[in-house]
Amino acid sequence: MGAEAQVLKRAAKFLKKAVFSPRVSVNSLRNHYDSVFGIPRLPNNIDKKEVCVGPVQADLLSPELALGKRTILYAHGGGFVAGSRFSARNLCASLAHESSCRLLLPEYRLSPEYPFPTALEDCYHAYSWLLNEGISNNDIIFAGDGAGANLIISLVHYLESKSIRLPAAIVALSPWVDLSCSSPIFMARKNPDPLFTREVLSQQALQYTYQSNFANPHVSPIHGSFASFPPMYIQCGDRELLIDDAQRLADKAKHAGVTVELDITPNMWHLFQAIDTLTPEALHAVRRLGQWIRRTL
Repeated sequence: MGAEAQVLKRAAKFLKKAVFSPRVSVNSLRNHYDSVFGIPRLPNNIDKKEVCVGPVQADLLSPELALGKRTILYAHGGGFVAGSRFSARNLCASLAHESSCRLLLPEYRLSPEYPFPTALEDCYHAYSWLLNEGISNNDIIFAGDGAGANLIISLVHYLESKSIRLPAAIVALSPWVDLSCSSPIFMARKNPDPLFTREVLSQQALQYTYQSNFANPHVSPIHGSFASFPPMYIQCGDRELLIDDAQRLADKAKHAGVTVELDITPNMWHLFQAIDTLTPEALHAVRRLGQWIRRTL
């Protein structure tokens, strides 16, 4: 077995218990997800303050060197049913450090207890909080991973429907933009993903909303218009099912005239950026994200 295959196998074994299964209770899944991705102490001397953003709490992370009022609004992943501020803090602290931006990380409410549109509305309240704090939309970046990337892209569609100012840029890690799970890779005979299957993602989607709602652009944002979208950076690994969603998103946004950078890392799995002890590619990838944010703003 080659070195790359060994790394992939080790990652799959380590991350397996964070994957949704109908045989595992939602509470157990959430505990497993936090135990896999969470860390007790933040890296890079990041300062953390808790704030109230509408109906939920949020972490406000501040790096030692923050450039002006630049702030990232980050929606964590977890398939709409798991994930938390705790599980996302390591990645978010690294992103805040590399981008020299403050970062707001809301504890949006999860399905199935709080189905669509609760999580989207919680993210909207977090954005409203930033604007009310006197931060210009031109200093705000939306970012998220997996289902979180879905939420921040859906939020742009939601803001457009309300004629509210849009953020300056979007960073989407392994975006899940089509909850129907119908792109070609989901139908392929060989699944490249060591963690996820179409069945797993389809079951998670149904925890969030009903099937006839999948075409709603606030649920599957690939179905919305991207004509007014700000610049976008999309990053994923080439060993994950959501690579098709990432490529479709990039293609549709580019066709609408959006400036898009698509960064696909070879031999990497879903959310490889979150655990830098598994592969040095995690650190390199987050560094590229930070460089793009500084360059774009």
